[in-house]
Amino acid sequence: MDQLLKKARTGLDALVEGGAEQAVSSVSREVVREINAEMGEFTLYRTLFKDSVNFMAIRDKKRGLSAQNDVTEEAIVKGAKLCLEAAEAADEDEAWQLAPKLPKQSFTTGPLFCDEEKLLSRSQELLDDIKEQFPNIMVEALYATHSLKEGVALFSTGSEFQSTRGAYSIDLMFNAQEGKKTSSFYGSYALLDSLDEAFIKQGSIHYDLEFVSGQVHTQPAGEKYEGVILMTPSCLGSFLYSILGNFVSDSVILDGTSIWRDKLEQPVADPRFSLAIAPLSRGMVMGERFTPEGYLSEDYHVIRDGVLEKFAISDYTARKTGRDRAPNNAFDNFVVEAGDTPLDEIIRGIDKGILVGRFSGGNPGTSGDFSGVAKNTYLIENGEIKHALNETMVSGNLVQLLTNIRAISKEVIEDGSSVLPWIAFNDVIISGK
Repeated sequence: MDQLLKKARTGLDALVEGGAEQAVSSVSREVVREINAEMGEFTLYRTLFKDSVNFMAIRDKKRGLSAQNDVTEEAIVKGAKLCLEAAEAADEDEAWQLAPKLPKQSFTTGPLFCDEEKLLSRSQELLDDIKEQFPNIMVEALYATHSLKEGVALFSTGSEFQSTRGAYSIDLMFNAQEGKKTSSFYGSYALLDSLDEAFIKQGSIHYDLEFVSGQVHTQPAGEKYEGVILMTPSCLGSFLYSILGNFVSDSVILDGTSIWRDKLEQPVADPRFSLAIAPLSRGMVMGERFTPEGYLSEDYHVIRDGVLEKFAISDYTARKTGRDRAPNNAFDNFVVEAGDTPLDEIIRGIDKGILVGRFSGGNPGTSGDFSGVAKNTYLIENGEIKHALNETMVSGNLVQLLTNIRAISKEVIEDGSSVLPWIAFNDVIISGK
């Protein structure tokens, strides 16, 4: 840590001596130990070293940024100069500001040492569990890692943030196979703070394997109809990114294109729906601890009980628009409050609809309209999950989606980066491709 602190100080001094009125210099080193398997067989074990330096400088109300991987003293001084040159070429904007000085902050989280033998044994155990429980699943790729990241961020205001953070992760890419027939590929991921439990129990891995194992033989979706779409937690997460990006993010609040721009403290969703961005909440691994401007990160609700509480905007956008900044800059670490209906009961209550694991389509526009292909999908009919479907088209509107919630499951998936339930939405257009 002392070496990182010295390098960060070299960068900050170079920025300030070069004329920066406000500046940030951050230096980090990450050591990643990675185990790879392909087609069910181990193929690689390696250790990766990732050094990085990031600079920010504000001079004459103009901001410059630069980043690099070379952390030698000479390279750091050159990088600071490039950052100052970037600021010189930028437009003036008085909204660029740093947070007031904070006392020195230090964060230590997660497993700081890699148990290599246990990481390998857990990986082998997962392959064995898959072979035994889901014999038609072919694991195309497995990545099991331990990451240790140390970092120092120094601010010209006098703030100093030091962090030492560790985590394990397991990442799978797989499909189901029977003879020459295969399902679509699917991925499952979990970020972990220990190796105490089997990988197959982590995140949604067991559910995902079972989900895909029945998708080798598919049938067409048939004629167009208006029905229910039941999203898995991973599918829901991708829609939440679109919702935040189109309605509450920096770009759409700055340019005024968000259709929610005047909706603060007003209902925008079903009253059963609450969405928080919560990097500090229980179950989050490696969540953000401070923002780029130098504020300590806090959890907050974007939507609570259906009411829009906050925009997910930076300090810069808040200053430009006269609004309140978001208490963190994470834009992930979603927590959606669980409902009161068991998943099986939600399915039993659906006359006709689909269970969707993945959505593939273009980014929705600021109107919220979306259209694309529902992949890894099952037909739900008369309260039962029937057969898997092939390329199925779905379309609707993100705004209407949130107001047309049918049910939210009691069950949630915690994968180390989010806590999400299954949610069923009414009135979505479904059709064969």
